[in-house]
Amino acid sequence: MPNIFNGQVIGLSKTSGGTPSAFCRAVSGGTFSRNPNNVVKGGIGGQRHVRKGADEVSLDWTCVGPAKTDLALWFPTTVGVQVASFPDFLVEVDDGSNGCELVVSGGQPASCTISVGEGPDAEVEYSFSAKFTTATEQAVGTDVAVYNSVLGHTINDITVQQAAADYGILSFELRGDLGIAMVNAMDTKASDSQTIPTAYAITKQDVTFTCSSTDEWQLDSMDGDTWTAGDIVITMANGTGAEDIMITLDDFVPDEFNMPLEAEDIEKFGHSFIPGAGTAYNRVQIS
Repeated sequence: MPNIFNGQVIGLSKTSGGTPSAFCRAVSGGTFSRNPNNVVKGGIGGQRHVRKGADEVSLDWTCVGPAKTDLALWFPTTVGVQVASFPDFLVEVDDGSNGCELVVSGGQPASCTISVGEGPDAEVEYSFSAKFTTATEQAVGTDVAVYNSVLGHTINDITVQQAAADYGILSFELRGDLGIAMVNAMDTKASDSQTIPTAYAITKQDVTFTCSSTDEWQLDSMDGDTWTAGDIVITMANGTGAEDIMITLDDFVPDEFNMPLEAEDIEKFGHSFIPGAGTAYNRVQIS
């Protein structure tokens, strides 16, 4: 009989020096993938040429309850090519006897989405993406992923304001894209390590904030010849002070406005914002 696994034996957490540590409260889904970027060429005479390219290791996951210090890694506050001290991760499907364990290292953040939908049971969810130079297999049962015990934040714990004013925000999505790119230099490489890329590097910092509201909010600000930028502040407080998160979107300007024409529903205005003029970095401040 082939091996069979379920979510109860799948794990994901940070790790350092063989010691796993919590990244979040719970992971609801994700994907670990390796793309060998195969070199494939067809030839005359019915020939086919295939070789390994550079190994591209990707990890994407959705979770609740990450630590704000880890969350901030996806929103750099300074200019730079790489985020310092980006953690290694343990990824496992392991029932104690069968499966696989991998430690992915040499990574950099790629993108992050923070979102909360509408409804009485809505909760803040985080979707992370990262790329790594190296995936190292280890024996089944070597490590066990661990998780924290934070409460996370429901829609009832959240306030979204601009200039200390409420606008009836019903849902939002904040997305940061770092334009991560592989660097695969022709440097000296050891045997059995020649397909490992040199590094991953950040090429941009693109941020967008979209939301729906009961208030028309930015409709008037779409007029005129120039923008007046303003801060948007997202406050998440669940009653445990150490878990409070404040996200300040520094000097953002409208990017789109839409007004559905509803016959038999609550009117929900749609808004999109981007950073205004200034630096590309430090526009999302997490405290």
